[in-house]
Amino acid sequence: MSRLQRAATLIESLAEHLGMVDLMTLERIKNRWHTLIEPPTSLNAQPVFFKNAQLVINVESNVWMKELSFLRGEILSKLGEFGVASIKLRPGPVVWPEQITPPTTGTAPIDAALTAGETAYVESLSADIKDDELREVLCRTALKSFARMKAVSRR
Repeated sequence: MSRLQRAATLIESLAEHLGMVDLMTLERIKNRWHTLIEPPTSLNAQPVFFKNAQLVINVESNVWMKELSFLRGEILSKLGEFGVASIKLRPGPVVWPEQITPPTTGTAPIDAALTAGETAYVESLSADIKDDELREVLCRTALKSFARMKAVSRR
């Protein structure tokens, strides 16, 4: 087994142990949403939750809800690579924050709540991962997790 395979196995095990597999999958779906589902549909619907192979999608309006209902089979087939077995459409806000879109620099966005040293440490943990998408999702997830833990410890 190569070092990369061992690292990937370790990361998968760690993500599973921390209960982050579904969160990582959701982040991967969000990162690719606009390439999997074409605009304007993708701009009026947003994946918001993933658990037990079900993806929950917020939909902007009743008109878009009907449109996505018609596209349900096509959407499921496009999301199959992520392990999505069913989707649940619900009315809700659709807000595409800037950090959801994949960064163009190839590095994870830095959370302002973390110091440069903390961010560098998190990024160094995934430095050996060759898969850009996996490395990006892992970095983003770890940065968010560290920032949340730091915020909770300040209370």
